[in-house]
Amino acid sequence: MAKEENNTQKKVKRGLKHKLRVMTIVPIILMGIVVTILSYSVFSRVIQKEVRRNLSNVAEFVEAYYDSVYPGDYRAEKISETEYKLYKGEADISDTEDVLASFKGDTGVDISVFFLDIRMLTTIGGTSGADAHYTISNKMVSDAVINGKSEQFYNNIVIDGTKFFIIYKPLMNSDGTCIGMISVGKPTDQVENESSGSLFWIPIVTLIMTLIAAWISFYPARSLVDAINKEKKFLNEISKGNLNAEIDKEITDRQDELGDMGRFSRGVQKFLREMIERDTLTRLYTRRVGASKIAYTQSQFNQAGVKYCVCMGDIDFFKKFNDTYGHDCGDLVLRDIASIFNEYMLGKGFAVRWGGEEFLIIFEDADLEKAHGLLMVLRQIVLDHVIEYESNKLGVTMTFGLTQGDMRDIDDIVKEADELLYIGKQNGRNRIVTPDETNALTPESDDPDYEKELSEIREKE
Repeated sequence: MAKEENNTQKKVKRGLKHKLRVMTIVPIILMGIVVTILSYSVFSRVIQKEVRRNLSNVAEFVEAYYDSVYPGDYRAEKISETEYKLYKGEADISDTEDVLASFKGDTGVDISVFFLDIRMLTTIGGTSGADAHYTISNKMVSDAVINGKSEQFYNNIVIDGTKFFIIYKPLMNSDGTCIGMISVGKPTDQVENESSGSLFWIPIVTLIMTLIAAWISFYPARSLVDAINKEKKFLNEISKGNLNAEIDKEITDRQDELGDMGRFSRGVQKFLREMIERDTLTRLYTRRVGASKIAYTQSQFNQAGVKYCVCMGDIDFFKKFNDTYGHDCGDLVLRDIASIFNEYMLGKGFAVRWGGEEFLIIFEDADLEKAHGLLMVLRQIVLDHVIEYESNKLGVTMTFGLTQGDMRDIDDIVKEADELLYIGKQNGRNRIVTPDETNALTPESDDPDYEKELSEIREKE
């Protein structure tokens, strides 16, 4: 009898243990599936955004090439029922496919140039070969790009039986009419093959971490399930686009696999936030993120009276760097200046790449006088900085428009700073302009108090 009772107790214990394992392991397995799906989804979106950005950059480069080499507007002449000639200004560019082919060789993408919806130049081969010329684009595409005058991106365009990621950029003539478009595409299979290596490790890493977590999860089951739910909540917030979500500190402090997953997830969050918030070249805030941060700064002013100033800055004669030394030099200038801004603005505010060589700077907790003093120092740092490109030592000057932030519409404040910047450009550049002045001090100024004032500001810094 006693032996039978012991056997019954063992069976009960084994049953509870099994149930506890099931209760613990099943949520972990589900979590692994969720992580895999979310990771695939997030990385797929990141890859698609990266492909779009790269294709857009190539399209802009092709357009810039034609504009720089062949000045004038686009036009087409019909030579026969099956032949056209494409002109830009007075130049016949119908035979410039070898140029597009060299671009394809450098970038690995196919490029086409359309006049209206007629494909005039292309690097696309395939079954039709030369018959790819003078084909008509998809009506949906041409309506969206030519009539809408807007860049369009598609991930399912089929050309000669091949599916493409492809971007269409409108070609604008000087009178503001859209005369055609540039298409830049990359085969979907090629993109998937290039990214498959990274995607391959997502389920493997997730599976390994899930098995380890399941192995050690039986004893601290309740705590473990609670930790999983917290991490799941964090990943769910990220999947909804909340890249500022905070993961519970208890997760990241764990010295086990779940802690690794938490830190990995936070690393993915940081990576995605960097991809979205930071400009690729300069690592400054993008315009979209900058606009959001400015709105927050203004809300602090509205609610608590925290003063702020808005500054628009522009690199003087930036085009000469590109024209004289090439775009690599121009990129180096932008990176160096942005690095100065990033370092100098710590604790003072933030800088945004507003577009091209134009930067928006926000001074937080500062009135116009204080911001002007800080900006004088920043401007002098830029003046003192020497950029070394190949065997050349290059100097940079900047012009700034500075105004006090208030309760006006943000666009109006930024517009005022931009107008002050324009005044500075019209009055010799290399200066700071505020609403109370149109000719700010420059290094060549005869004002004896200038150097003393600058020295005092530096000492305070």
